[in-house]
Amino acid sequence: MFFSFSSLLLGLLMNKNGPGKTILLGGGLMSAGLVFSSIANSFPLLIFTYGCVGGLGSGSMWMPTSYVVFNSFDQASIKRVTGFVSAGTAIGLLIFPPLENYLIVVWSIQSAFLIVGVIVFAFTILAYQTSRNSRVASGFAFGEAFRRLKTKRFGFLYVYYSAGNAFSRTLVTIFLVPLLESRGLGTAAGTIALVLIGVGSLAGRLTAGVKSFNEETMAAIGFILQGVCAAGLFVADDSVTIGVLSVLFGIGYGTYIPEFALLIRKYYGVDHYGTIFGVLLTSFGIGAFIGPVFEGISVSSSVGYLPGFLLAALVSLAVGVHLLIVGRKKNLLG
Repeated sequence: MFFSFSSLLLGLLMNKNGPGKTILLGGGLMSAGLVFSSIANSFPLLIFTYGCVGGLGSGSMWMPTSYVVFNSFDQASIKRVTGFVSAGTAIGLLIFPPLENYLIVVWSIQSAFLIVGVIVFAFTILAYQTSRNSRVASGFAFGEAFRRLKTKRFGFLYVYYSAGNAFSRTLVTIFLVPLLESRGLGTAAGTIALVLIGVGSLAGRLTAGVKSFNEETMAAIGFILQGVCAAGLFVADDSVTIGVLSVLFGIGYGTYIPEFALLIRKYYGVDHYGTIFGVLLTSFGIGAFIGPVFEGISVSSSVGYLPGFLLAALVSLAVGVHLLIVGRKKNLLG
């Protein structure tokens, strides 16, 4: 929820002060949230330090960095570089969990919070140094920016992100571990599956440089692959199949993520990129809240995991098919 609020707030800030200062503020808040979490001695205090303070800075991870790419690279390189920068998220998912686990085992969870907070701050300074000279796109320009948002096209993008990514993808990744554990495969199987989803996501993000298909079609392929694999993961009962489907699920997820930044640029340009992308990212809080709550109620009421995984698959497939139709119309018009 704070990621959604942060994305909107920092998007507006970026339009006024540029990506460099936005990254510095957001990264500073994330770092401070982690460092303060190292001394949190109660659950409410941890919610405040980690969820609120750190969460307020989380909107600076993707939006301003993607804008720097659009502002710094030539037209022919933008898709490829956007995918490469987006891949940083997947690489972080492969590196930081083992690092954090090592720090917790060797020292303590408090030390892990502190050290990771310092690492985040170091990366923040590096990112600020490489982006501080990027131009400011425009002022706040509420009227012009929101006039562009009052369109069917933006409504579709909002639903795609909220339903296909936040709802479907979050539901599956959160409940995959307990699903596999409930089938006697143990928590280790679920943990490995999540790591393999991260590996697949890394590969998927690098497809952003593909020039054979337009942005809508690439995103559609990602959503369809994710939907098929969500259904497959529910019925899979052996480690090899689960591993393969996890990688493919990650490829699907990784394929469509960078395409949203490219679609915003394609439809609206970069003059009000911060405002428009910031508003789009608020959709994540909606879908990521509804999905886990829905599945949590389903599981706790003894209905089981089927409703959530089935709905996640159907929603993801529906988003993919609609995007294919939209992409085909774009090609015909082109």
